[in-house]
Amino acid sequence: MFGHCLLVGTGISLISTGTYATITYDKYDPRDRKNEYLTIFSIIIFISTIMLYFFNNSSVSLVSSATLDVGGSSPKMNNYTKPPF
Repeated sequence: MFGHCLLVGTGISLISTGTYATITYDKYDPRDRKNEYLTIFSIIIFISTIMLYFFNNSSVSLVSSATLDVGGSSPKMNNYTKPPF
């Protein structure tokens, strides 16, 4: 699961850094901007991987199957949770 998030985060950071490099390219600027691009890539990969990992919709259910109706997807209702009408 973390490997998938890391792979997607790498793709996001490559696309974002490439877009940034394309937008800010100036052929008359003599500076070497590899450190700037590497810093931006590192920040984006870190943030995007962490965000994807924490907000991943995994298939693991938080509700145990013992509290579910057979054939239903809602929790069982006991006498105390029925509406008053």
